[in-house]
Amino acid sequence: MRPKAGYNTTMRVLRASVWLSVFLGGFLYTLPCWAVGEVVTDIQVANNVRTQEDAIRSLAGLTIGDTLEADTLEVVRERLNTSGLFADVNVYWEPYHDGVRVVIAIKDKFPWAPLPTISIAPGNRSAGLIVAHGNLFGRGKRGVIGGRISTADSGALLAYQDPALFGTWMFYNFKGKFQDQLISEFGNHQDVTPLPVRDTKFRTFGFEANAGVAWFRRVKTSVGWSIEKTDFLWSRVNMDNPAANASAGANASEGAVRGAAAANLVLDFRSREHAVLYGNALELGLNVGNQKWGSDAKLDYWKAGASYEHGIRILRRHNLIFRADAVTGERLPMWMENWAGGNNLRGFLYRQFMGDTQLSSQIEYHFPLFSIGQLDLRGLLFSDGAAIWYRKLEADLGTSYRTRDDGRSFLPPQFLTPGFDITRDLHTSAGAGIRFFLRSVAVPLLGLDYGRGVGTGEWRLVVVLGV
Repeated sequence: MRPKAGYNTTMRVLRASVWLSVFLGGFLYTLPCWAVGEVVTDIQVANNVRTQEDAIRSLAGLTIGDTLEADTLEVVRERLNTSGLFADVNVYWEPYHDGVRVVIAIKDKFPWAPLPTISIAPGNRSAGLIVAHGNLFGRGKRGVIGGRISTADSGALLAYQDPALFGTWMFYNFKGKFQDQLISEFGNHQDVTPLPVRDTKFRTFGFEANAGVAWFRRVKTSVGWSIEKTDFLWSRVNMDNPAANASAGANASEGAVRGAAAANLVLDFRSREHAVLYGNALELGLNVGNQKWGSDAKLDYWKAGASYEHGIRILRRHNLIFRADAVTGERLPMWMENWAGGNNLRGFLYRQFMGDTQLSSQIEYHFPLFSIGQLDLRGLLFSDGAAIWYRKLEADLGTSYRTRDDGRSFLPPQFLTPGFDITRDLHTSAGAGIRFFLRSVAVPLLGLDYGRGVGTGEWRLVVVLGV
């Protein structure tokens, strides 16, 4: 029995539709390739409300006369997203005269807001308010003013950053600060109860300025100078620690004026699309303080460090991030010594471990949970590690505190032993958390992490609201 004429007609129409869809799909897919090798004869910026057009062009890194490559539009979009100024970026081309016009359509983020900040970590609780503007004058300049009250680290900050001086690759920043620090010292012996042996409080007023050049956008070199006056307020033995009660008390440090020079090299190939970070960055830094730079005669130190971060984007919205740091120094002031515990070593007490030398790492896997409009809820799994120790201390004097000639006094030998011991000085933790991101701002609104220090049997919660 032969098919009806209507049936044949329907089948022909369906086949034609399928072939037409395939053809159009292939056409649209290859369309961007048609522009490869064409000269950019015009650049148009659309929908910018808060950001100046020349600032957007500078961030895009594209100029009239450039030749369009296969990845040019993606690179421009990536640069604009990474700037953190825009909630949405769309970049496309269209024929124009003897070449192509590149159209950059953006949606500005709201540039400023008063941001409440709350941090709850074991051993440190703080609350404050920051007023931050991420796009001053419509040119991506950044300003911050704010303060916080904390059980361990209170203070106020005024900062300004210009990432492109007069639209060039030069940049500079400066900041002034006031800080009250309460530093608790713990013993590093494995059998010592994790209770502070001694608490010391400092008060600091300081100023810092840095300037540099972003070579080819990705390689940055900078130099800086800082000056600060730190007053020693008091030291006292922790009476809640029975072992500490049996030891003679001593002031942990003296106050001092610290003047220092700094140099940094950054190779930054990271990009960010909303909450997802990908690419890698390496930073090297050196900080030297002595009389030449304004320090008191008794203060003569150096501190050097290296840090590396690598983000991998998986299935577009999943993110694996690895971080590693190495820092060491000589004759560091107490308030500049390395520390771990709390926010940077989740599962342990705030600043539970101190030393002049530190190796640390963090591995985080971020994944999407769900989104509501512009709000993204993301989960994460993490593992933190830190090895931290004092390379050497003053000669042991029985059970007495060991005092350096600049006034730094270390805990007695029954609490603190120098040198690296992998069973004593290596600490790890693991756990899980969640992050709330709003696409119209560049930082997570809220983070909650629940981690356990390996070998401690303790689960500890870290909460961060705002920056």
